[in-house]
Amino acid sequence: MTLTIIGVSSFFAVLTMLVQLIWNYQESIDKTTADIREYSESILPSIAKSLWDVDHGLLSDLLSGLGMMPMVASVNLESTDGVAMQLGPSIHSNERRQTLFTYPIMYQEQQIGVLTVGLDTDKLYYELWQQLIFIVLGNGLKTLLMIYLILTLVRLLVTNRLSALERFANQINLNALPKLTVPDSVVKSPDEIGHVAHSLQAMYQRIRNDLAFNKRQQRALQQQQSQLSRLVDERTRELNWQSQASQLLAEISLAFLKVDILKIDETLAHACQKIGQQFDVERVSIVEFQQRQVKYRSIWSCEPIRDEIHSVSEDNVALLTQKFEQESTLIIEDVDALRLLSPVEYELIRGIGICSIAAFAIKNADEIVGLLSLSMTSRPLNWTPQKKVMLTQFATALNELMLREEKERQMLNLQQALVSVNSQLLVMAETDELTGLSNRRPFTQTLETLLQHDNAIGLLMLDIDYFKSYNDTYGHIEGDVVLRRVAQNLKQCEVLPANALIARIGGEEFAIIVEQVTSIQLEAMANQLCYQVAELNIPHMGSPKGKITLSIGGVYVAKDAFNGMTISGLLRRADICLYRAKERGRNTVVIESSKQAAK
Repeated sequence: MTLTIIGVSSFFAVLTMLVQLIWNYQESIDKTTADIREYSESILPSIAKSLWDVDHGLLSDLLSGLGMMPMVASVNLESTDGVAMQLGPSIHSNERRQTLFTYPIMYQEQQIGVLTVGLDTDKLYYELWQQLIFIVLGNGLKTLLMIYLILTLVRLLVTNRLSALERFANQINLNALPKLTVPDSVVKSPDEIGHVAHSLQAMYQRIRNDLAFNKRQQRALQQQQSQLSRLVDERTRELNWQSQASQLLAEISLAFLKVDILKIDETLAHACQKIGQQFDVERVSIVEFQQRQVKYRSIWSCEPIRDEIHSVSEDNVALLTQKFEQESTLIIEDVDALRLLSPVEYELIRGIGICSIAAFAIKNADEIVGLLSLSMTSRPLNWTPQKKVMLTQFATALNELMLREEKERQMLNLQQALVSVNSQLLVMAETDELTGLSNRRPFTQTLETLLQHDNAIGLLMLDIDYFKSYNDTYGHIEGDVVLRRVAQNLKQCEVLPANALIARIGGEEFAIIVEQVTSIQLEAMANQLCYQVAELNIPHMGSPKGKITLSIGGVYVAKDAFNGMTISGLLRRADICLYRAKERGRNTVVIESSKQAAK
């Protein structure tokens, strides 16, 4: 704090000196400039008259008087007729050390010369340095005096008193706590340090009182220690058991998370064994409710079960089912209590050798889907709230496993259904609905794939002649019949290889892609297709042939002719060939070889 005060004070002292120096510099500049301007303007008429009359003596006197002014370094007079007078150093050679003032010399409203006065800047700076020395000495002495006063006051009012507080604090020993007092000179002062000293002394007194109270409490606690040790031992055993049960719960829960859906029964059997050993019971079982039947999903017993346990109807355990729906927990320490209340359920439970049972519901939402039961065949159960809580958590873990099993089973069924639907959608997406042939999508994909391989291929474009006229004459329904018959005929053509792709790519337009074929074979296939369709003898009054016929245009691409070939280019060449076939009277074939296609 002291250093901060000294630093701030020094900063403002330096700042004050700088402001005063700048002020003095500016005041000196303004005063000197005003004096030179006033004197120069007062003698300008006399200088003009003397210069006009060519009175060099008077001019010399006037300029000498101007040059004798304080801070004037040089005077220069130049007339328009060539007269020049210079006092002091040359203005042009020493311009950096002078501040120049220029005045025009006018006579009878005519400029006859120029008067230039140079201000001595070095002399002005020298005077400012002298002022700076006095300012620094004066303010420095004041600053040092102020720092001395501040340090003295801090030492008297703060440092000495804080040292007394420090000595008091260092004497405090929490083990012995002797009686100590803060000096009166520190406590009785009404300032902040006095308040702190008073609070410190009060705190020390409270500590001494608390220490005495703690000693009394310690004696009382020692009397209760023996009682607590017994309770701790009992609680430790309970906590150890709870820790083991919690660890088992974590292991079973982790196993449930990792288990494969196909190995759930094996995992459940292992879990039943671990639960039975941890809770010291003779039998553990997991039961499911399916179609109003109570079925055993998994069962463990410390001794072999003599009689096979079968599933029973929910109607035979209606009372127990109702209690489960209300409380989700059922504990019967002695089954004989059911003898009069529910004879049917009593006979059922005793029939499987159980004399006491604790069961915990496994639910899906609000519906009971099963239960976890722990039972004894030789003695009653002894259930504590702690065991009841832990078994509820085990039932929750089983609940999550069985729900997961059900969801995964549903998900598997859904995935199988989705695979089937996706397969059907894929077939529908790549099949023409009317003819059952492939549509344009697989046709384009196949053609693109074949163009990337160095194998000879043939492309045929087929168009039903005068098909628009057929639709106009017979109707679109009959036209669809014709499309289906032609498509069926194309699929049954024996000259086409088994890997040939037949597609419907337009209204009455078909396309065929053939691999590993020669140009002669391709042309023979096309002619056979034309012949087969014509042999169907489908009447067509709008055709000169009197029946349905085909026009076919094709392109054959050899192995060495794929360079630069594109799908659009190949389809365009096939369309040109188809157009030529129509020009030649239809019901004909035009095939172009790969060399012609390259042209």
